Amino acid sequence: MPYSTLPWLREASLFASGSRALAELLAWGVATHGWSRVWLPSYYCPDVPATLADCLHGLELRTDPDHALDVAPALGSIPAQQGDVVVVANQLGIRPRPTGNLSDGVVLVEDHSHDLGSDWALGSRADYAFASLRKSLPLPDGGAVWSPVGRPLPPEPGVGPAVVSGRLAAALARRATSADAAIPFRALARSAVGRAGIASTPAISPMSRALLPHMPVTEWRDARRRNFECLASAVPLPAGVRLLVPPLGCVAFALTLVFDDPSERDRALRVLSERAVASTVVWPLDPTVHPGTSAADADLSSRILSLPCDQRFSEANMRDLAAVMRDALRAR
Repeated sequence: MPYSTLPWLREASLFASGSRALAELLAWGVATHGWSRVWLPSYYCPDVPATLADCLHGLELRTDPDHALDVAPALGSIPAQQGDVVVVANQLGIRPRPTGNLSDGVVLVEDHSHDLGSDWALGSRADYAFASLRKSLPLPDGGAVWSPVGRPLPPEPGVGPAVVSGRLAAALARRATSADAAIPFRALARSAVGRAGIASTPAISPMSRALLPHMPVTEWRDARRRNFECLASAVPLPAGVRLLVPPLGCVAFALTLVFDDPSERDRALRVLSERAVASTVVWPLDPTVHPGTSAADADLSSRILSLPCDQRFSEANMRDLAAVMRDALRAR
């Protein structure tokens, strides 16, 4: 299978999303192991704590101040106790492996959504790990949870009968490799999931389950690495802007810049938008809206900017994007 280079995927339980995979793991852990509290990174996708709050009862949510994205998570600094669960994440595919150890009886869960095939993910010794598959694979939905050390997993939820032909799945997977076809692919795939009446269930859709075996994960990850390197080498950074570079064995999820000045970040966003470049902020965080978010998290959120460099784009696309980025970063 094309995804055989991700051995953990063959053993994983599949769910509708990464957030739902974590929620199902935690609900199962509460019921079977008496887990009582979960610690999440403070600089994190806000959909995750929102999903947990909606789906879980009887599990306390805590936040670990963690917004140094190019520094290894420090497990020893988290005041977790026996019966707690600690989630650490490879945000943007640029985090080094965690340092230190948790206290005895604390469960470690890793989030590898932004780099499914990193050395960290493939060599993990965490109790559990999970990932959103649709963040880096062209799927309408999908998340996975597995145990790097072979612990029992929560069962996959059932879905109603639905059939997706292998031929259709293969055709959609081929179409997903084209930059021009990215939007039509997602529209078609999500429409198919919606018509099947399963979009709101915790289960992965039959569409995504059928597409997964056709995903050349390693080739696409290599393309993302090449595109990142091409773009990074073609754009000289001015003073006040730094590039987040992945450690050895990781591939960056996107090309991410951190500005010293939020107004300069906003100016770059405007220029890119005017030139029809779809840049993103991972993640827009606001302490008044997102519980557990600190002023430091919000500050980083106001200064960060990411640009896609995945398999949909060629090196020629990257050179064109580099020209736009040079304009966006040019001093006024």
